[in-house]
Amino acid sequence: MPILEWSETQPRLDLPSTEEFDHAIDRLSARCTESRPTIVAVYAHGHQLILGIGLPQSFVQVQQWDDSHNQPALITVGDATANGHVAFYFLGSHHTEIPQRNLIPTPTARQLAKQFLESGKLSPQVAWEPV
Repeated sequence: MPILEWSETQPRLDLPSTEEFDHAIDRLSARCTESRPTIVAVYAHGHQLILGIGLPQSFVQVQQWDDSHNQPALITVGDATANGHVAFYFLGSHHTEIPQRNLIPTPTARQLAKQFLESGKLSPQVAWEPV
């Protein structure tokens, strides 16, 4: 069963279905402000999936969890020519800069995350690159 981590101080949430994922992300997104968007982590299919919430643009990054082969994480590519970075806060507290090139529309990012939770596979709907 997938597990959602959204805070270092609050308990993780079990996600028995993609509907529960949607409800949890909706609740957490409502808490975010544009000045402090958050990155949440979901653990499923032996992977850590991270997702930005709280802005119109987001990203998805997927990495094997506890990977002994050190395979790189893969992140979405929106506009490969975009410059700059956007600040997010990992688990609501750790300032993290995400390159603008990796941002995609938030509804698309959520759909990609849901597809991964259902299948354990990356969607070919967007381009992915190593982090």
